[in-house]
Amino acid sequence: MEFWKKQRKILIAFGVFLIFMLFCTLISRAVYASRLPQVTVDTPRRMALNHTVRADGIVHQGREYAVTALSGLRVRTVYTNVGDKVTPETLLFDLDIEDLNEKIREKELEIKKCELQIAALAQNRGLDAQKQQTENARAQEDYQRAQEKAGEDLERAREDLADAEDAYDSHEDHPVKTTSKADREARQAAYEEWVKKEAELRQALDAAQKEAEEASAKVKELEEAAKTAEPAPKEPEGGTAGGSETSPGTPEDGGEGGGAQDGTGTSPGTPQESAKGTDAGQAEAPEKRENPELSAAKEQEKAAMERLEAAKSAYEAHTRDPVEKPDFSGEDAEKSAWEEKKDSLEDGVDAARRAVEDAERSEADSLLDAGRKVEDARQADSADSSLEVSQLELAALQEELASYQKVRDASGQVYPEAEGVITRIQVSPGERVGDGAAVVYADLSSPMQFQVSLTKDQKKYVNQGDAVELTLGGSSKKELSVDYVAENELNPELYDARVFLPEGEGTIGESGNFQVEAQSETFGCCIPLNALHIDANQRTFVYIVSERSGILGTELAAEQVYVKVLDQNDSYAAVEEGVIDRETELIISSTEELEDRMVIRYKE
Repeated sequence: MEFWKKQRKILIAFGVFLIFMLFCTLISRAVYASRLPQVTVDTPRRMALNHTVRADGIVHQGREYAVTALSGLRVRTVYTNVGDKVTPETLLFDLDIEDLNEKIREKELEIKKCELQIAALAQNRGLDAQKQQTENARAQEDYQRAQEKAGEDLERAREDLADAEDAYDSHEDHPVKTTSKADREARQAAYEEWVKKEAELRQALDAAQKEAEEASAKVKELEEAAKTAEPAPKEPEGGTAGGSETSPGTPEDGGEGGGAQDGTGTSPGTPQESAKGTDAGQAEAPEKRENPELSAAKEQEKAAMERLEAAKSAYEAHTRDPVEKPDFSGEDAEKSAWEEKKDSLEDGVDAARRAVEDAERSEADSLLDAGRKVEDARQADSADSSLEVSQLELAALQEELASYQKVRDASGQVYPEAEGVITRIQVSPGERVGDGAAVVYADLSSPMQFQVSLTKDQKKYVNQGDAVELTLGGSSKKELSVDYVAENELNPELYDARVFLPEGEGTIGESGNFQVEAQSETFGCCIPLNALHIDANQRTFVYIVSERSGILGTELAAEQVYVKVLDQNDSYAAVEEGVIDRETELIISSTEELEDRMVIRYKE
């Protein structure tokens, strides 16, 4: 029983411990969450951006007039200032009369010089015309002489050509007769055939001669060998049955033998005959026998001698009627001389023909050159407008003198032509009048213009013809339109916009406010402007809400994402879609400065 009581106490204590731990966990999570930055979020939306362009400007005169005076005259007194209102009776400035009289005297002197120069130029032009007439007559005479001389040279050249052609034709009519090519080739072929046959027969004769000599040498060699190889005669042992005795002969004596003991004798045969045996018991003298090789050699020698005789007879028969080598050098030399003379005559014809061509060309060149001289003589001299220029200068000087005299008649005083307000004065007392306007005044009867300067960003939303709300001074807003927009000539970063005011509205120098409302195209991803941030590299980014795993489970974090801004106004910015979409939660405010991947919580 006590065991169960003890177990119960342990379980109660363990439960109290778990409740304590849960309480501590809740307290720690509450403390951790209370320290996290609290953020406010928003999502992108599809919309068009409204742009409002505001700028301050000034009213300018609508139309200006310039008052001019003759340049170079000295100003004596200036009677007005910038901003003065003037009428046609208001004296603007006057000129120094003494200086004006000096200018008039100078112009009169220049006019006198110009008149004298014109007279001299007119006289010289008459002399030049007379000189040109003389040159024209001389050039015509030179042309006639050149034509006659060129015609004579050409006629002589043509006669020389006719003589050369006659000589050439006469030579052509008496050609040299020569053996034809076919006959020359036939005779040369016959000669070459005879030479070839002679060489062949000579070669055969030499070969037969050599063969005969070699056969004779061999026979002689074999005969010498037979002499040295013949054995000495021997005595028969004990005698023969017939009791006969023989003695062999020598090759020199025809092989004669000695007599037999029984009184009978035999004569040796020829070398071609072979020895015959005798019956038993009969004595017979050995007969001398010839070498078979020697016999064959003698037969070959005989055949070789016969062939030599045949070759010699054939060679002598061929050379008995020789064919002479054809020689055409004589007729070739005669032909060559004829051809050389023909070429010489032909060259003479060519030279005469070229001489005719040269004479014709020379005639054409001479007549062309003489004709050009005639044309040059007839042609007027190069344009000389010095007389006319001097006359124009005289007219201009006379006009200037008239202008100076007109100013003197007005006592040197200068007045405006209409009523207005002076906006610029370009003359000073004691200084000379320069080119351009001396005094500029605004015409008060023409409409005024409101002018304002715009930046490049503002210019994107302001174009010519756009509606504009204009406020001048303390007057109410007026609905007008932009009449002119252009780049500022002095500062390319600025643009000038002008609005023509209605007649009777505005005064010169009056300030005003310029306001234009413009709407952009519709963008699919527009975010509040306070969601945009810029890093140190001037790149634009936003913070979006993402999830990550933390010590307390899944947590919210601020993730830095770079975006591309397409357009923006004072409240919203249009960014490029893809990186973020319509479902992305953007952080638009935070209780602390955020960093990438920082843990956050929604603002309660």
